[in-house]
Amino acid sequence: MLAYGYQKFGGPAVFETLVQPALHLTDNQILIETAAVNLTDEDRLERLGTKANVDLPHIPGHDVVGHVIQVGAAVTDFQVGTLVAAHTTETYAEQVCVDSDLAVTVPDDLTPASAVSLITPGIIAYKTVRYFADVQADQTVIVKGAGSPVGLLVVQLAKRLGAHVIAVASGRYADLITSLGVDQFVDYQQQNPVHVLADRGDVIINVALDGVGGKDDLAMAKFDATIASFAHRLPATSKSIRFQAIQPTEVISDQATLQLLFKLLATHQLITTIAAELPFDLNGFIQGHQQLDKPHIGQIVIVR
Repeated sequence: MLAYGYQKFGGPAVFETLVQPALHLTDNQILIETAAVNLTDEDRLERLGTKANVDLPHIPGHDVVGHVIQVGAAVTDFQVGTLVAAHTTETYAEQVCVDSDLAVTVPDDLTPASAVSLITPGIIAYKTVRYFADVQADQTVIVKGAGSPVGLLVVQLAKRLGAHVIAVASGRYADLITSLGVDQFVDYQQQNPVHVLADRGDVIINVALDGVGGKDDLAMAKFDATIASFAHRLPATSKSIRFQAIQPTEVISDQATLQLLFKLLATHQLITTIAAELPFDLNGFIQGHQQLDKPHIGQIVIVR
């Protein structure tokens, strides 16, 4: 079996083809023949060596869609040939072995590329809106980092709940974000969001990289507001704030999340944006990570 990974950290050129032994299932696992892989910021940070506990050589990847080609003796939920999606590890490979309870059937209406583009950003966005931020109808929700794949989904999910959504992002995302029906768009390169949105937000959702700008979040928040952020903490404040650090949680399972998101995507109640679909080979993964290193709008997907 072929996989794509690296034996040292660095730029996209570190990728190489890695020949791997055949995968063997336990009773509760399924074997997936990869159809599409989603490239994420986490993959990029792993490649750069900035993530802890990444051993070398390393096969990256967390999002996969593919067809079941073998099932373990105890598996009853999936049959050979079923198209499934999973959030797992080592997905830059021709085959991926996963526990069956981690997999979700992909609706017939969805392509592998569209389904895989939703996995990581969708899981993060849904849990942020429904659990960490606990968005309610008629609240004013300010979304920072609204142009990122996670931010674009946060905007849509908050609007579906009936919130008044204000998006903060670079102007290059203005047309796309406006098309999603936001109530206000603030280009932080042209306006200071703190001046425009001071004390406006019932909820602040900061999905910008590392949750930068905690002081700005506080300035835009009402007294007694909720702030959900990729940051680990907020600066000191006299405001009464409910702070939630966005992090992995199974309070809402990944599987339940994906089942709901796939239904919304299949019925055109949610959209994802794909920046590029690249071939499933060494050059495709190198090109994909080259694009990850640059500003881009939407997900970068490798399709087999």
